[in-house]
Amino acid sequence: MILGIDLTATERRPSACAVLDAAARVLDLRLCQTDNDLLALAEEYRPEVVAIDAPLSLPAGLHCLEATCPCQPTSPHKGRQCEQALARLGIGCYFTTKRSLIKAMVYRGMALQAELRQRGLVVIEIYPFATKVRLFGRLPGKATLAGREALWVRLRPLLAGGLALPDDLPSHDLLDALLAAYTGLLYVRAQAEALGDPAEGLLWLPIAQ
Repeated sequence: MILGIDLTATERRPSACAVLDAAARVLDLRLCQTDNDLLALAEEYRPEVVAIDAPLSLPAGLHCLEATCPCQPTSPHKGRQCEQALARLGIGCYFTTKRSLIKAMVYRGMALQAELRQRGLVVIEIYPFATKVRLFGRLPGKATLAGREALWVRLRPLLAGGLALPDDLPSHDLLDALLAAYTGLLYVRAQAEALGDPAEGLLWLPIAQ
């Protein structure tokens, strides 16, 4: 089984979660409020892989993202190597820096990753937008109804049904959780590739066709 998590920056907003089996059946699709809820879901299913939509590492040389700390990145380029690789592919993303707008999400993702790995689970970082571009090309933005409909029309046939597969159009958060889980499934099937430096942190996305 694969658990996909569309992680939010804080527990004030729920995180969307999706569980797929090896046949891409949707076993679970829900919102989890707290880190304890996410950990409980992982313990319930004991997935082969947990695929998290959030940066799970810092740029080499940094041990925090605090502006007051003297730590500095070793690279002269902005962000992590996986983010620089995305930029070279023309896929936009938030760069992980001390001025990052998603600092809280980075900290939460790293802490969750550490706890999941301590429980013996494999954790990978994914980026739903990169998965969407690789699988389906450029679609309208997920914030629009047209964008969600276009994505759902393409993603739903890749899923083999399941009790949790919604009849109605999912929210963009649930769509991202499904994309995260599906990317994790491609990782298990050896149909995903990594961007970045293993020592710094890898980001996984579908192999380009």
